[in-house]
Amino acid sequence: MPRVLIADDDPLSADLLAAHARKLMPGAEVVLAADGTAALARLQEAPVDLLFLDLDMPGISGRELLEATDPGCPVVIVTGDPGFALDAFRFNVADYLVKPVTFERFAQMLRKVGPRTGPNQGPRDQVFIRAGQEIVQLRLSEVRFIRSDSNYVRFVLDGREVSSLMNLKDLEQKLPVDFVRVHRSYIVNLAHVEKLDTMDVKVGRELIPVSETYRAELIRRLHLL
Repeated sequence: MPRVLIADDDPLSADLLAAHARKLMPGAEVVLAADGTAALARLQEAPVDLLFLDLDMPGISGRELLEATDPGCPVVIVTGDPGFALDAFRFNVADYLVKPVTFERFAQMLRKVGPRTGPNQGPRDQVFIRAGQEIVQLRLSEVRFIRSDSNYVRFVLDGREVSSLMNLKDLEQKLPVDFVRVHRSYIVNLAHVEKLDTMDVKVGRELIPVSETYRAELIRRLHLL
């Protein structure tokens, strides 16, 4: 049974996160901490599988708590500042949520970074997609990037492409965390990104455009050292 800690001194925000977690993670133990000192005590009494962390709390701050967190535990920053996305890459975190957190945004986050609760959960590398009249097997780790083309998306691998009738936005919600939206028409696999420039990323021999809308999230997900 996964253990989820919500460290947030805003009771409305904490209750909302807890409600989302209980709906989407049935059986999970959801623990609340109203300040940094209480959060540290919860971390010390038992390991957690997912931590929601408000950076600005009385006593011990969220930034200080990051130092006390198990590196293997996914940490999701909860903030009231939408501009935090520009600085998010400075923290070793799995995702960030802007208050008030909608159910849809919480579900999107959980699909990518939430703890597995059983042997059949979590993204698989081997998937099947419908390509015309055929159903084709793909290994997501081999997909370099995905491009939207009218009502189709094209999965671009080394030396071949596979097209499927689907929506890029809907597909984005189903992909593992290594896949990042960089443009309204492109999703890239970070495992194949070689270089990031001001306006594009290099993936193999291709230069993929990066729009300003997605640049901050891309940088955060690169895990810069």
